[in-house]
Order: sequence, then structure tokens, then C-alpha cells
Amino acid sequence: MQRRNFLMNVAVGAGTLPWLASQARVFNDRLQQLATDVDAATGADDLWRRVRQEFALNPGFTHLNCGSVGATPRPVLDVVAATMREIEGNPAGKVFGWGGQQMEAVRERAAGFIGADLNEVALTRNTTEAMNAVAMGLDLEPGDQVLTTNHEHGGGMVCWQHLRKHHGIEIVYVHLPWTIESRQQIVDLVRQKLTARTKVCSFSHIDTITGVRMPIAEIAEITRPRDIVLVCDGAQAPGMLEVDVKELAADTYAFSGHKWMLAPKGTGLLYVRKEMQDRVHPAFLHDGYSGYTASGGTRDVATVVGHGATMDFHDAIGRDRIAARCRELNLYLRARMQDMPGLTLLTPPDDDLSAAIVSYSVDDGDAGAIAGRLNQEHEILVKRAQGTYAYSVEDGLPAESSNALRFSTHIFNSEGQIDRAVAAMRTILT
Repeated sequence: MQRRNFLMNVAVGAGTLPWLASQARVFNDRLQQLATDVDAATGADDLWRRVRQEFALNPGFTHLNCGSVGATPRPVLDVVAATMREIEGNPAGKVFGWGGQQMEAVRERAAGFIGADLNEVALTRNTTEAMNAVAMGLDLEPGDQVLTTNHEHGGGMVCWQHLRKHHGIEIVYVHLPWTIESRQQIVDLVRQKLTARTKVCSFSHIDTITGVRMPIAEIAEITRPRDIVLVCDGAQAPGMLEVDVKELAADTYAFSGHKWMLAPKGTGLLYVRKEMQDRVHPAFLHDGYSGYTASGGTRDVATVVGHGATMDFHDAIGRDRIAARCRELNLYLRARMQDMPGLTLLTPPDDDLSAAIVSYSVDDGDAGAIAGRLNQEHEILVKRAQGTYAYSVEDGLPAESSNALRFSTHIFNSEGQIDRAVAAMRTILT
């Protein structure tokens, strides 16, 4: 359905830009041509070479850090620019009632993209903002416990630390080992930490350090019967994986559009399961989930419209095809790195435990220095992975450095770029 009917669901063509019919036609024509070319490709090399033409990355630069920020396709950039120009011709007239209509079209598109109902989805600027909204919308009391892990990103940690400082809640940590053997191992570690005072479980969908895919649905099977709110930081998943929030069974799900979704920077989404909305009620959503409300305030309409256009770009290629390509490139990188001296693989090889992020700890040397050399000497950008408790100081819980390099692979990458990155790594390490 994604490929066959994507033009029927194109947010821009179907109403996101009704005021600019010519731009909508240009955008739709470009996506139709892309879809046609993808279908007509004679092989994988031809197909992905065609897709890479849609990105504006600098020649000679290899971007292997989509886990931090992705690269927005040229057609989407053009939609954002056209929307900004239209708005500035009549700012007040375009931003409010009209802008709200545009954002509602995108919000409806986004709900369908993650398998949610429209009244369960709100537009945000990023994962951190959405996680903060969830935490501040819960009526937690002193002594209530939030269970999370020692691997969480700052955007998924500071919200609970704020509640501990100002409202007296307790944070309990699941200590995840550097290497995970099975999904059941994670579920068991979570179960062992639950108490009668556990009110919230807060976990990443994809571990930001190791790339482990957390068993959210399996965790939901033990949290929901206990009436524990299951909060999911999905920053690293949509655009890398096909996400269905109903299948995941989390009570809330937050993600940033600017990572794997390849959307404009400053876009994101918050899902709150309908049955939980009486328990998760931040001021941000006081007047509802619409794109513009009195409690939400004025938004950057152009980037929101760009978020909608990015979803259309994904569907023009095929979400399943994109997810498979991200994984294919990551497996290729792993195979090429297999005999690399001085590295220890942190990411499990199993399909059900990983996706398109792979991390390696450096046995001898500093991962940050290696990442710096890759960037400065070879124009290859990778991420120095954070350590545990990276954004907090916890008494009696000393932070552990991962001393790791994190590689993210997306559709704008190629096997040739990976070969070049592996060769550069070998030069640095040997």
C-alpha cells in the first residue's frame, strides 16, 4: 500500500499546500518520477544511486551519524522554502487559521504513519520536548518510582530528574550489560526491578549507546496488568524501522523527525494512548492535540509542512524498502569490520535485537579521538557513543564510559562509502 497508493495520501498534494497549487504539482511530480525510477531500476545499485540523487550532502562527505541528525531530501527542502516564502507575504494571515489547517493535515498524516488515531498524536519539536511533556503531565507524588535504564539519552532522563528534584519522586535504574544476549534477558532485568511503588517505566525503543532494539511489546505485557505507565523514547526508530505504536503497546511514544525520518530539524511527534490521556495531561495539551491551540502556541508551520512532505518521500520509495536498506548497509558494515583489530562489537547480531545502528568499543585508545580523525582527515562523520548515566550524577552509581564508536547507516549511504570508512578505520587503528 505504501508504494502503490502513496500519491493518494500525499500530504502536500492532498491539502497541505492547497494555497500553492504549482508547488504541490512540482513536489508530486518529483515524487512520482522518483517512484517511477525506483520501480524501473535494473538492480539495487541503480535503485539506490537514483535515491541518493535526492540529497544535498557535500561531495566527498560520508555521513554515518543519522542517529544524531539525518539529511533532509532536496524536494522537502524546496517545500519548506516555498512555505516560508508564502508565509512571509502575509505573516499573520498565514500562520494562524491557515497554518493550523496545514498542520492538521500533517498531523493526520503522521498518525497514520505510526498506526495511531488522530486524537492520540500531537506535533512537537523533538523527542526531548515530548518526553518533558509526558513527565510533567503525570500526577506523580513523592516516593513514586520511575524505572528506567542506565543507557538512556539525556532527552529521556532529565524529565525524570526534574521530577525527582522538585517533586520527590525516586528513579530506579535497570543496569543493562554492554552486550545483550536475548530480548528475554532484558524483560527479566526489568521485572526484577519492579516494586509496588513503580508508577512509570521509561525506556528507549532503540538504545542510543549500543543500538539494541528494546522489547517494548514484551515489557508492556508485564507493565499494563500492573497499571504502570510505559513511556517510550522512540528517537532512533521511525524512519529506520516501520513503527506501529499499537503493536508496541507503549502508553506514550516520542520521537524526533530530524533523525531517521530525515525531516526538517525541529520536528517531532508525541503519541499518547487514548486510554491514558486522563493520566498524561501536560499543560502543552490542555486545549487538545491540534497543531495550533492556545496551550500549544505559535509553531514553525514551514518545518511542520516539511515533516509531512518527508513522510511522502518515504512512501514514494517504500517504508519497508527503506528499513531493509538501512539494515542491509549496516550488516555490510559489520561484515567489513569483522576482522578489524582493537574493536569489540557491542551491538547484538540478531535481527530482533538490532537494526541500523552498530557500536564498537575501542580496546586501546580514545573513541572520541578516532571519531575526530575520521572527520578531520577523511570527511567521515561517526558518533562517539555516550556512556552510562551520561547526563546525570548519581550517588553510588558511577558512570561507565562506553569508549565506543557508533555507526548509523541510511539510504543516502552506499557500500562504497562504507568501504572508505572501513579503510580509514584500519589506517587509524593499525
